[in-house]
Amino acid sequence: MSCKEEKGQDKFPDIPVFPATSNSNIVIQPVVNEINKILYNDSSLVYKHYPDTISFYSVRTGVSHSIKSGVFVYGDGFFIVENKNKEYEALNDITLEKQDIKIIDESARYKRGEDSLRSIHTQKSDYEINQINDSLFIRYFSAEYNIPKDKIPYTDNLKKGDLYVHTGQDQFIILNAPYSLDQFLSPLLQPTEKKILPKFKRHFTSLEDAQPPKNIFKEYDYAMMNKSWVWGGGGNHYVLSIPYRVETGYYYIDIFMNQQKGKFKIMSSSDPEFKIIPHKINNQLYFVNNRQLYKAFTK
Repeated sequence: MSCKEEKGQDKFPDIPVFPATSNSNIVIQPVVNEINKILYNDSSLVYKHYPDTISFYSVRTGVSHSIKSGVFVYGDGFFIVENKNKEYEALNDITLEKQDIKIIDESARYKRGEDSLRSIHTQKSDYEINQINDSLFIRYFSAEYNIPKDKIPYTDNLKKGDLYVHTGQDQFIILNAPYSLDQFLSPLLQPTEKKILPKFKRHFTSLEDAQPPKNIFKEYDYAMMNKSWVWGGGGNHYVLSIPYRVETGYYYIDIFMNQQKGKFKIMSSSDPEFKIIPHKINNQLYFVNNRQLYKAFTK
């Protein structure tokens, strides 16, 4: 319930409303909205939406792609996601097209080995059978898939029992990995000198962790456009209603790009926050405001 409302006046009615600017050579365009998290590198932007939607945007090609997926892992030159059929897909990190990736499921072989050992060693305990089977299976797996001796491959968890593995020479997905294989490939305690650290083509940085670059936006004025007092609290007469003020208005902003200057105004209930991706991509600057991603460039 509101008891009083005040109206304000636009101080600069001729200044265009964001994302338009007063300088026709400075262009701001929306890319995608409802972003919870954004990752970037020199070729791609990745946006994580609530709850399980991931959107990809290839800056080089302009191609975008969205998928419902609880899985997101970056391989060497591709993203690993889970499609609607609960199958893993590899998407090229530039074209976003599907690409082949080796998928391995040796769980049936592991079970056959266990059954065979039980039939041969009838007097051994389950623990002893498992110990022998684990040792034989890991020896086979290392030889079959060229796991370097005395080295720990690069791994990333997909879903329980599934791993992305990079050996430095090859990369693949393992399905239904037995616990012993999981621990062999990705032990809890990893000696640093034994880790394989493959040289990925590209790496991603979270916008939250990025060092803020030089700001191209500068606020220079504000005009209250609407202000009202609202009572908070429940309908129960035992709960005290506390009035609080709600105010929205125009923030007037200068933008500076490539030795050019423009102006715009943006309606907000608080100081607008422009989170800028630290480096330009294809001579375009990307930033986030109010959970929406924009790109800015000069003609």
